[in-house]
Amino acid sequence: MQRGDFPGDREMKKRWTPQNYLCRGLFFVAISFASCGAAHSQSCYPAPADRNLPIRSLYVVAGQSNAVGLATVKDFVSGKFDVARKAAVYKNVKIYGILGAPMGVAGNDDDKKSRHVPWSRYAQWHVAQAGFGYKNVAENLSHFPFGVTASDSFGPELSLAYMLNDKPPYDHYIAKLAVSNTSLHYDIAADNWSPSGRLYAELLRVVAGAHNSKIDSVRLNVVGIFFMQGETDALRENWAKAYRSNIKDFVEKIRDDLYRMGCTEDPTVPVVIGRAQDNKLWTYRKHVRSAQNELAELSPKVEVVDTDGFSSHLAVGGVHFDEYAQFSLGKMAYQAFAKLGARNRANFGVGVSPRPGVKSSAIADGVWKFHCCDAKAGQRWLTQDALPMTYRYDGVCKSASCAVVW
Repeated sequence: MQRGDFPGDREMKKRWTPQNYLCRGLFFVAISFASCGAAHSQSCYPAPADRNLPIRSLYVVAGQSNAVGLATVKDFVSGKFDVARKAAVYKNVKIYGILGAPMGVAGNDDDKKSRHVPWSRYAQWHVAQAGFGYKNVAENLSHFPFGVTASDSFGPELSLAYMLNDKPPYDHYIAKLAVSNTSLHYDIAADNWSPSGRLYAELLRVVAGAHNSKIDSVRLNVVGIFFMQGETDALRENWAKAYRSNIKDFVEKIRDDLYRMGCTEDPTVPVVIGRAQDNKLWTYRKHVRSAQNELAELSPKVEVVDTDGFSSHLAVGGVHFDEYAQFSLGKMAYQAFAKLGARNRANFGVGVSPRPGVKSSAIADGVWKFHCCDAKAGQRWLTQDALPMTYRYDGVCKSASCAVVW
């Protein structure tokens, strides 16, 4: 794949209008960024050469319905399990996604209806809050408490934001695209997360849009991907048996694509997978679950979070996580990212060649930015290590020595 190419473009061309072709062409020659929209850029643009922009972490949330989130701030949950509030806003975290259910999105949160939705066109930045969940609430009111709207729904992004909100540098970012019922198996009749499919290409556009729309203020670097998916594949035996190769291909491809696009400085960016629940409704779940576990055991910087403990916290249809489960899921994702960050520090210098001139961002507490000077080339190489804080880097490369940046 050449830099800037999106998987799934061939399928998209069938439905693109001449105006869309023009927009794509204008981006290719770097013309009319504003008129075409950041979400449709074909790469994550480098920071302006004359700007010393701060580097900030960008987390990606994707998957099917339990990544979408059918939990609401009005769920019938009480006591210690009533953890989400409608008025809760996490001002130190911004989410790039679709808030509520605007026209064109409402009612289309489904693998088949989704096929004609240009999701990335609707994504915008908002302060972290409830409302980035299920878009089909109005069409399914009988499944929700009285008075619920799409603006009350949320997924794991809300508690991920909660966990990040009070962590330095008090400026964090999340990009989200999730669609209900979507499989990892390629299906021409429905949207899916296959790297050769349309929805996968939309996810890359969302990430690029998040990055490029902030290019004048911060340099966003993808530091983690949370993928909650697998239930739909567990409904068909052949899809479930193919999940082992499909999930491996997905993780390898999205890492490769984000790195090639310039959206991450880590070619093996951490991936956290929400394991499909041990629910009898997922008939062939054993194949999916074992594939998820195996990937975490054999692949670098992949972690699985266990959702079996949510069996008493299910809402719509007996398969979707309620308020407590969703809030717990986001916390678990954060903790898994922190665990992967610690493991990465322990393996410092093994298998990762950070790019010159780009600062990396901390995932967990105690991860310090680490600066090394190349005496010959005079280039800045930045990575992460668990060294104790010793002294402040003064911004001048004087030798091949290293210093912690704080």
